[in-house]
Amino acid sequence: MNWKKLFGTRPKKSPVWAALCTGRADGSNPKYTAHVKHAILAMVCAPEPEAQSTIYALLQSNGWREPEIKNLKLLDEPFHTDDPTMRTCHDGAIKKDGGIVVYSDPIEEA
Repeated sequence: MNWKKLFGTRPKKSPVWAALCTGRADGSNPKYTAHVKHAILAMVCAPEPEAQSTIYALLQSNGWREPEIKNLKLLDEPFHTDDPTMRTCHDGAIKKDGGIVVYSDPIEEA
């Protein structure tokens, strides 16, 4: 008999982290010009020691180079928002490898 199933104990899921980031498009997505820097919101599920590396991996696997995390915060659970874009991003963090929102206006560099 599986006692864990009987008593409902399951492995604790990792918390959701949100990071305000910047990154340069690598040109793989035609919506973003290669080498142009954008602000990006990334959300991932990860234990605290792995949160930053998980975000870097998410951004790089989605066509963003030179990622920088500007601010990293643990999200409160349950997550509440009326914004469908934020909900989709959060759902990506829970159900997939993570979620990202790319802000369309490029970051102007001097």
